[in-house]
Amino acid sequence: MNAPLLLLDQSSPIPPYEQIGSQVRALIVGSRLTPGALLPSVRQLARDLGVAPNTVVRAYNELERDGWVVSSARKGVMVAEHPPLMSIEERGYRLEQAVGQLLMTAHQLGVGAFELHQEIDRQIYRNKERG
Repeated sequence: MNAPLLLLDQSSPIPPYEQIGSQVRALIVGSRLTPGALLPSVRQLARDLGVAPNTVVRAYNELERDGWVVSSARKGVMVAEHPPLMSIEERGYRLEQAVGQLLMTAHQLGVGAFELHQEIDRQIYRNKERG
């Protein structure tokens, strides 16, 4: 996993460890992280995100507790062979957060609803063509 896949919103009321966990789960559900994929070491991810190592440890521990990842003293932390499915509630929450972030970014860029819809449609069409 490349660290740029994870980004922390320092202005968010959501604690950094929860942001890390939520993003890792979303990457797993979205198949951007596959079973057996190695996650960055605690120190590396903490350095990349500018957080304390204990923040990453807490995120990784919760992910392991919930069955998303497994840890090995020799290999590190990796995606579980059979991670749990995301609940409907979590999926809805993640969608709400993502759309909210999209709308905020669009507003900051001065993009209106029509242009935003066009871009969403363009990307959906492009993804369908890829199969």
